[in-house]
Amino acid sequence: MIVQAVNKGVKQATNTRPYLSRKEIAQYFGVGESTITHWASLGMPVAIVDGRKLYGKRSITQWLESKEQQKSL
Repeated sequence: MIVQAVNKGVKQATNTRPYLSRKEIAQYFGVGESTITHWASLGMPVAIVDGRKLYGKRSITQWLESKEQQKSL
């Protein structure tokens, strides 16, 4: 019950904030933190504020969409 309440609180918090930590952005996109690190090495946008890396939901979504490929028939 407590775990569910904490998870709900985290989900609500990540839905309202435009920039998230690596752990939060990984949860938001449903991937592991190592995937976020890998994506950043491939050029995914990362904001650095006072030495802290922050990840923008909108900019990462746009970056991912730019990586989509059309299937050939």
